[in-house]
Amino acid sequence: MTNAPGQVSSIRKTTIVALLLGGGLFLLAIAMAVSSVISTRDMTAARGTVVRFGGGSQSLRSYTPVFAFTTAGGQRAETSGETSSTQPAYDIGQSVRIFYDAAHSARPVIVDEFMQRWFPAAVLAALGVAFLAIGAVLYRGDRPRISAAAPSNASYSQRKQQRNRQNLVISVLPVVIGAGFVLGAAATGFHAQHIRQNYSRAEGQVINVLENERPYQPHSRLYSAVIVFRTDTGKQISFAQGSSSSHNGLREGESVGVLYDAQTPERAMIDSFWEHWGLTAILLVIGIPFLAVGVFFLSTVSLGGQERKRVA
Repeated sequence: MTNAPGQVSSIRKTTIVALLLGGGLFLLAIAMAVSSVISTRDMTAARGTVVRFGGGSQSLRSYTPVFAFTTAGGQRAETSGETSSTQPAYDIGQSVRIFYDAAHSARPVIVDEFMQRWFPAAVLAALGVAFLAIGAVLYRGDRPRISAAAPSNASYSQRKQQRNRQNLVISVLPVVIGAGFVLGAAATGFHAQHIRQNYSRAEGQVINVLENERPYQPHSRLYSAVIVFRTDTGKQISFAQGSSSSHNGLREGESVGVLYDAQTPERAMIDSFWEHWGLTAILLVIGIPFLAVGVFFLSTVSLGGQERKRVA
């Protein structure tokens, strides 16, 4: 039997888009990493120190590290980091390596630390790998369509085994996604437990409740409390609640428990269940269903290719 013209199907557009997008993001990440390496060849290295945090208003609840360093000519200079976080990601006095251009002071300074130098490229690389994996799975699904019109001499068991292999690849995806969320939950859980065991405790007071409009949802508000407390040394620190909600239960003047890092008191949080374990719970709620669905489908996939004997 001959194939009818046009019977052979082509790869779907979604498969091509996923592969091109994944490859583009991955190549962009490589280009950013290579560019960062090349740019430091004609720059001078120096040791920098985290001197303070800035760059974010209290309502934005963000901390941008400010690094100070001394040039080869003995001049003191400062530069702000490229990333911000809702909790300080560095300790005051923490030492990092700095690259600067002694001949062109206007040239941006490069902080040789993962979050400042490599994090953007790492995010792009991770997204690229994810899209490439999705494209590979879609391509495996397109292969039978591409040669659907070709004569097949394969037996029923061979075709069944091929389908099971395809189902295996598809079933692995929710397992990988679920496992990623569960591992993330475990990491955040260990971090929360570390905070509870090593941070100092203090009594804080709510001095304000910030009201922000929810992004992309006009007339919808999010609320977060601003807390003030004193450290063991008597230093007064204020910080904004790390999580926002549409119905904040804290009111001005209310007393709350506070946990803070004795080395960097700005790294503080409310001592409550949700502040400690909220992110862990969310990651588990997302990850466990993915993991369960993937494991269920994996249990239904048979790779033996054995035909069941029919009972006469």
